[in-house]
Amino acid sequence: MPHVRLLFLTPVLATVLALSPAACGFQFEPCGPGDAAPGKHLECPVPGHTDRAFDLHVPAGWDGVAPLPVIYAFHGGGGNRAAAARVTCPDGDRSNPACLVPMATAAGFAVVLPDGTGSRPMRNLRTWNAGGGRGGWNCTSGPACRAGVDELKYLDDLHAAVGRVIPLDPARVHATGISNGGALSHRWACERPDVLASIAPVGGANQFEAAGGTCLATGPAVAVLHVHGTADPCWRYEASTDSCIEGEGVGVKAGVDETMEAWRQRNGCDPDPAAAALPDGVPDDGITATLLAWPGCAADVSLVRIDGGGHTWPGGYAYLGEDRIGPVCRDFDGNGFIVDFFRAHPKTAGGAR
Repeated sequence: MPHVRLLFLTPVLATVLALSPAACGFQFEPCGPGDAAPGKHLECPVPGHTDRAFDLHVPAGWDGVAPLPVIYAFHGGGGNRAAAARVTCPDGDRSNPACLVPMATAAGFAVVLPDGTGSRPMRNLRTWNAGGGRGGWNCTSGPACRAGVDELKYLDDLHAAVGRVIPLDPARVHATGISNGGALSHRWACERPDVLASIAPVGGANQFEAAGGTCLATGPAVAVLHVHGTADPCWRYEASTDSCIEGEGVGVKAGVDETMEAWRQRNGCDPDPAAAALPDGVPDDGITATLLAWPGCAADVSLVRIDGGGHTWPGGYAYLGEDRIGPVCRDFDGNGFIVDFFRAHPKTAGGAR
């Protein structure tokens, strides 16, 4: 592929070559409640937002009536909704039952994969406005941030559109994503803690708050599971101006420790986390993972620190070479870990701050 001077901070090059027509700006008829059925995959527009559709995967075990828990999964900068699904797959094959979508739907969750804002002429290199762009902070991630896209408006309208198709359980709305999409999960939790029960960002810290955005500290607390590799060359574990992609822009990206400390304080956790080693399924790869969990929280705050891990989904697809994005951690089942976290963290009245 010829060199392209355009931002794609996260999972993209290997994935944009295998897109469905639905990911290429095609428009769809609005989806409604009559369109949903157990096991169905729908492609739906978000009213009022041109060229920003979403995929909806309905669990096969749904009875067609009961409110459904939902997971929103956000692609990385320069990706799209097809890439968001593929990056979670061990081999890049979206039909693999070990991918996030089939694993989550098997556990009874609906899964929503939305599209960020495209950049002409390559509409499938999409980004989210996850914050930054002032005070020396990186504008994360690139075009959508620099254009000032009203991402909160989009997320509100997206959630409303999903709720018109399937009945949603308001106590079990969750978000995840990688890099730019992980940072967006943090931003959504900051600005809509009444909507989200928990988030599990991967490889993208809370740029929104670091750059001066306001995280609401009233109402129900949001449970947080952040996943990050210490050898991530694209979004460093520590606050840094480093990047693995030419053309991304300048400025500092938020550090993981600062992100976790802010969530710890907001959720009223004790200062010192308990540490537990996660399974080391590949002992000779030089990678280990530790779960750090802060006690005493109104809603749990946890960090999976992957020592030696890169800018990758744990157990997922190596979408670029290791020299560009670092290694994939294959020591434990990342998708199962995230799904189990969401299942264990509904919104509760006891989570008020």
